Order: sequence, then C-alpha cells, then structure tokens
Amino acid sequence: MQNTITVPLWLITNIRRKRLTLFGVSLLLAVTSSPNTLASGARESAEVYRQVCSHCHASDKAVGPAITRAFPEAAQESWKTYIQLTVRNGRAAMPAFRHSEITEDELKGLSAALARGELAEDSDEE
Repeated sequence: MQNTITVPLWLITNIRRKRLTLFGVSLLLAVTSSPNTLASGARESAEVYRQVCSHCHASDKAVGPAITRAFPEAAQESWKTYIQLTVRNGRAAMPAFRHSEITEDELKGLSAALARGELAEDSDEE
C-alpha cells in the first residue's frame, strides 16, 4: 500500500483563489501605476513623440522633417488636422499609423502639442 496524503478539495480551491487574487491585484497595480499613462490610459504627447515620432523626426535623424516648431496661432487648427490625416494615412516616405499604435486621444493631444510647438525640447531626446 502506498502512503498518500490527501488534501481536501476546499484547501486547493482556496490556494488557487488566493493566487488568482494576488495575480489580479498585482496586474491592476502595474497597469494603474504606470507613470507614462494618463487616467484614460493614453500616453502623454511627449511620450508618444519619443516612442513613435522621434525615430525619424528628431533633429539628429535625417529621415523626416523637423516637426517641433510652433505654427502661427491662426494656422494651428489646420495644422492639427493635417498632422492627424498624415499620421493616419501616411504620406511619401511616412507610413500610416494604426489606432493600436497611436490612439485617437493620443493623436489629438500629439497634434495639438506639435502645432503649438510644445515638443521642441523633446525633439533631441531618444
């Protein structure tokens, strides 16, 4: 006869429940405490620029034009629309970016910040 230890099913269920709860709480804390996200889950404009745009548009890259200069206030709305259309549809050597790469809220914030020239100091960062 073999020596076996029997563990009550309720104890196994409790252990699994505790592990699952701990995992869920850890995941929730990791997601909600990320410094690069806003309350809505959208990244800040400077972060989007660093992660997506600066690979080609930073001043030390000769791929795309510098896009961090401020536009005249009267032209900012037109430029925001132009930037949004260009990001979504692409243009010349610039690829189109999907909603999974830049959300609609992130794109609106990014285009507004670019049109106002708020990201000029971020253009040299990598």
